[in-house]
Amino acid sequence: MIKNKILITGAAGFIGSHLVDLLLTKGFAAKQLLLVIAPWDTLENLKDHGELNIVRLDIRNTKELEKIVTGCNYIVHLAAKIDFDGTSYQEYKDVNVTPTAALLRSAIKNSVKRFIFFSSIGVHGLPAGIGPIENWNESHPATYTNFYGQSKWQGEEIVRYFHRTTGLPYTIIRPVSVYGPREKGPTLALYKAIKAHLFMMIGTGNNLLHYVYVKDLVMATFLALQSHKSNGEFIIGGPKPEQFKEIVKSVASSINTQLLPLSIPISIAMFLATILEWVYAIVGKKAPLYPERVRTMTTTYYYDQTKAKQELNYKPQYSFKEGATLTGKWYLDHLYL
Repeated sequence: MIKNKILITGAAGFIGSHLVDLLLTKGFAAKQLLLVIAPWDTLENLKDHGELNIVRLDIRNTKELEKIVTGCNYIVHLAAKIDFDGTSYQEYKDVNVTPTAALLRSAIKNSVKRFIFFSSIGVHGLPAGIGPIENWNESHPATYTNFYGQSKWQGEEIVRYFHRTTGLPYTIIRPVSVYGPREKGPTLALYKAIKAHLFMMIGTGNNLLHYVYVKDLVMATFLALQSHKSNGEFIIGGPKPEQFKEIVKSVASSINTQLLPLSIPISIAMFLATILEWVYAIVGKKAPLYPERVRTMTTTYYYDQTKAKQELNYKPQYSFKEGATLTGKWYLDHLYL
């Protein structure tokens, strides 16, 4: 068991707060965790833990960021700009790349034992942009399709550079689509659409999608913290990919809602999505359905995580149905639906 000090950026976020939960459950004292939280973030996700060791800091302030590494033995770097709404690469570089380099410089100065960098499966590209993804592993070339994926790849490259030149032990985690309690983005949007009877299947729903329940993901992170020999990139997913039609059935069941017994042909959905995107753009808003979303919902994408299972002893525990049940209950209990 690690008994040293762990710095966690993005600790108040969806994934970060679950990692804090796990570490405290595993016997870490609050004083062993240095939680870096943006000045504008709430502590809602951490409210059950009482007094915590918190530093309020915009990670773009790299001078202050480097200072807080002093005395820390491990770094888990989660904080990032994760949306796809930016209009320039610089917006993502300022948050996802430059602070990563600053943390790495300070990690070397402070003899940090392992640097864990949260990247994204997006470095391999997204199905909406490149088409089907079938059983790709960590060795697949970078084929990112947006500024976010590009910035995460650049962050990875910097981590690997510091490892090559200094020997700094590292782990790069590339999660597939993450879901679970406290997620307030795409997963919540799907639950809301189904709950409001606004969701309609596009195509057959036979395409495979790969998700990972957040508790499995943070367990993989804990395993990486304990590892003393594995350096490299690891794809982290759930036990297996699921057909999209089974995914939405599980979501509907978790919130006691019936799915509409209708489906739209992909060609018609694409036409409608294109019109909606154009109309919403006129008023400066994002359409609820747009071509990229249609492609994502109707394209197969899943990954090979043999490496994580062999080198980290990663064993995902939650099927999508089990995770969806827990997630739906949380949304209902917290009045998000």
